[in-house]
Order: sequence, then C-alpha cells, then structure tokens
Amino acid sequence: MALSWLAANPRAARKHGFGAEQRAVIDPDRVPDVGALLSGQHGSTPLYSLPALAERLGVGEVRVKDESQRFGFGAFKALGGVFAVHEYVAAHRDRAPSTMMFATASSGNHGRSVALGAQSVSAPCTIFLPKFTSAEKEAAIRALGAQVIRVDGDYEAAVAQCRLQAEEKDWIIISDTSWEGYRTTPLDVMRGYTQLAHEIVQEWKAGPTHVFVQAGVGGLAAAVIGYLWAVLPHRPTFVVVEPLSADCWFQSNLAGKPSLASGNAETVMGGLACREISPLTWPVVGLGADWFMTIEEDQVMPARRLFVHPLGDDPAIASGPSGCAGLAGLTRICTDEEAFKALHLDRRSRVLLINSEGNLGEGAA
Repeated sequence: MALSWLAANPRAARKHGFGAEQRAVIDPDRVPDVGALLSGQHGSTPLYSLPALAERLGVGEVRVKDESQRFGFGAFKALGGVFAVHEYVAAHRDRAPSTMMFATASSGNHGRSVALGAQSVSAPCTIFLPKFTSAEKEAAIRALGAQVIRVDGDYEAAVAQCRLQAEEKDWIIISDTSWEGYRTTPLDVMRGYTQLAHEIVQEWKAGPTHVFVQAGVGGLAAAVIGYLWAVLPHRPTFVVVEPLSADCWFQSNLAGKPSLASGNAETVMGGLACREISPLTWPVVGLGADWFMTIEEDQVMPARRLFVHPLGDDPAIASGPSGCAGLAGLTRICTDEEAFKALHLDRRSRVLLINSEGNLGEGAA
C-alpha cells in the first residue's frame, strides 16, 4: 500500500494478548468513579448511534462516545486531572491540601481538569499555557481559582517551564505526559480516562470491530486501546489519528520507537498539537494500535459540521476541532477505496469514535 498518510503497525501481532507490560500502564481492574469525587456527579456520557452516517460511509454501525457532556465540563480531560489530584492527596495524608501547590502544562482542558481537582480539595493551583491557547480557555481555568502563566512557545515549551518552576518552588506536577523518573501521576491520569472506556463496554454489548481514536501525547489512546484490548473477547482494529503537522505517533510507528513529529505541530486541533509522545504509553499504543494515520487541516471543519448538522435522523453532536478528529480520520478512510479495503471495513463493521471535546476548548489527547 502506497498511501503516505496511512501506515500499518508491524509490531501489532494480534495473537499477542494483553500482557504484564500493558497492564502496568492500563489496569482494567482498577477503573475509578471520578464523578464520586466531585460531589457525587455520577452518570455516563452518551454513546450515540449514527445509522445514517454509517450508511453513507459504507459500514454497519457508527457509535460516538460524546465526552462533550462529561460533568458539564465539556471534555474527557475532566476525568484525568481530577482523579490524579485526588490520588496524590490520598497518598499524602500527612499534608493539608491547602499547603500543596499543584501545577501542570496544558493546551486547555487538562489544565481545567487539574484546576477543578485542586478546587475540589481546596488546594492552590498554577497552570502553564502555550501561546496558542485561546483567551476563552484561559478564562475557564481562572474561573476555577487557578493562577495562569503564559509561555511564549508551544506545548512542549510550556511543559519545560512548568517542570523548571515546579522544581525550584517544590510544586506538585500533575502532568498527562511522562518522562524519565516521572510515571505515577501520568498513570493516574490515564486511569481516570479508563472510566469512559468502561462505560462504552457496559452499554455496547456487541462492542466495536474498529476503533478510531485521536492522539496527542497518547493518554486517551492508551486508555481506550488498553481497556478495550484487555476486556473485549475479540480485539478490535485500532486506528490512531493525528494532525499531519503533529504526527509524533505516526513517526514513532515508522521508527519503531518514540520519535518526534515531522512538523511544527501548528494545527487547529490544539489538543493534538504535540511534537512528542508520552513514553509511558508506548507499550499500549505502540504495540496495540493496528494502524496510524494523519489528517489534513481542511478535513477538520467538514467533520465538525457533519457532527453538528448530521445526516437523516442522527443526533447532533457539538464538537471542537480535536473532538472530531476521529470522524475526520474515518471519513478519509471510507472515501479511499484502497484504505477502506486495507482496514477490512464493510457493511458488518461496527465503528467506535470518541468526541473528546465540545465547543469550549481542547485538551491534549
């Protein structure tokens, strides 16, 4: 196959089960109830069926997990930062939360989630934002009582500045990406995300045959791929979708190890604007995904419009640019005969998409 935007994963031997290396990252037996930490906000987000879209694309079924309705927060990120903050507080009961300064770098929603978690335990919080983060996202973070520090650079520059100041001031970093010697908290963040995957399995008994999931550093992709790989009787075909300018997973797949994106990560999909993966997620995404693909910038708005102005009687879904990336990927595949056949899609296929965020803003996936 000679498509420059689609590549198979040569390491994804489907005979291999979900092993100890994967379980060390995503443990399907330890799914939290994050809503219970926020004054008992229980309830799953909707898993919508889009039969008219499925008919148009030539597949049997399309379902969308709509995280735009998570806790009134508007994104899946609400699950990770909140849970990681509470886990840290629970593990350090000798300290009052009011004496802890939580900090993180974020392009939007992860920062909001950490701020929400800090607010819920009455702790102070500082969020480092890259230059491209919108004023609306900054305002939403400040509304939760957090201090905001703007960094004149991209997401990776914000991460570097957060790490520098946290080390100098003894702040507690709640990051969704890992680095050498820093694993526990990113694992907690991803454990929070597994709640949405668990909800999918609880509601959809047949389960998907194909999963299109967008990736930034890889936290959402690892949670979805890892949990479904572990618990479903038949492992789905997993497809990781990225912006062309921020193709760190696509390049890592080609190299066979964590590698940098080929572009500058400048994209309307701000939550996916990452130049490098979280190394912690490699055993799950790097070994579990079957395909990696990129999408063009001009494919985002058509997918977003297709969600909000659906075909036939399909439900309307409010989505941000990162939230509709999976749909943009699916549409690209289904309109290319060679790619459609390569992924073994047909009228019997059941496809899962994740609307990772609504209209307010985005958070690195």
